[in-house]
Amino acid sequence: MATDGLSPEEAAHRAEVEARLAECSLGSMEQASTRGDGSVELGEAFSREDIDFGASLQHLKVHHGGDVAGSVFNGDVVKSPDEIRDLLKAVLPENLSYDQHGRAEITVGIARADGKPVGWSGVRSLEGIQDQFPGAIVEKKMRFPGGELATENGIEGAWYPETARDASGKFSVALDENGAVKNPHGKFEPLGNLILVPEGEFKRASATDKVTLILQKDKASGRPTVLTIFPGENAPAFPAIINSESYKADSTVGSMEARHWDTHGFIKVQKSEKTQ
Repeated sequence: MATDGLSPEEAAHRAEVEARLAECSLGSMEQASTRGDGSVELGEAFSREDIDFGASLQHLKVHHGGDVAGSVFNGDVVKSPDEIRDLLKAVLPENLSYDQHGRAEITVGIARADGKPVGWSGVRSLEGIQDQFPGAIVEKKMRFPGGELATENGIEGAWYPETARDASGKFSVALDENGAVKNPHGKFEPLGNLILVPEGEFKRASATDKVTLILQKDKASGRPTVLTIFPGENAPAFPAIINSESYKADSTVGSMEARHWDTHGFIKVQKSEKTQ
């Protein structure tokens, strides 16, 4: 390990990081697609060394810092976004390929001798969680509060107002010229599976050895560019009916999205009566 130009403290830190990452190896790898019918046809090849992680590092801080409940990297395994990048560059094969959509959606399993999870994910399969926790309760609930309960295509769910980007670039409810809600029925979502696990078992229930990264070829640079990285397995978007003026779509019946989320759910702590 070269330490030229590093202070003794910096050299010691680098040695500690490299020793910790050396405890990780590639346990599994899967390339899937959350587009179309979910099939994958490998196309243009690219090199692991050309991957541009830069735009994704700020996003990584969210997961690593724990701002997203149930989607957090394990600080005992990787302590910073830079370490997550270095870990992936170490375990990914040298040669990779885009799929037919010009993307690469890759999930790697991180093997460790000590069995520590690489992080925690808030999404689990119903079969897997019920095998692990036979007493786990599954409830059908709105993913987000404030929806208008309704039934569409024979499916129970909720309508939410249409949203649009505001001046700051964030999404907010779209308003008309009079300041009223422009379209109260902009998006319909089926009720989601909410998996309730005992309060003391949340981390064990959500532990994962998987990391998913999604890349696409950047049009300007031509480089494979990371769009997002998160702990856990890959998953398609939640099914919905989109009913805006400019775009209409329906993935609530017979779609890959509907099939996936019919068998998966979101983990939540089942609080005891004393803490409710």
